[in-house]
Amino acid sequence: MACTCVETVNEKLKERNTRLTQAIVFSPRKDDCLMLVTEQIETGRGKPKAVAMFLTYCPFCGVAYDG
Repeated sequence: MACTCVETVNEKLKERNTRLTQAIVFSPRKDDCLMLVTEQIETGRGKPKAVAMFLTYCPFCGVAYDG
C-alpha cells in the first residue's frame, strides 16, 4: 500500500480489540487490498444482497493503492 493509514487506524483501534479487514486476493494483483464490508438493510426474498468492495484508494487519505 502507498500509505500507512491502515496501520495507523489499526493501532488506534487496538484498544477496542478491533482492526480493519484486509483480504487476500487470488488474482494477478499481487498486493494486499482493503476490503470494505457492507451490511444489508432490508432482508427477504428478492432483496439485493450486501456486497463487499475492494478499495483502490485509501478511504482515509485518498492516496491510490499500488497495483
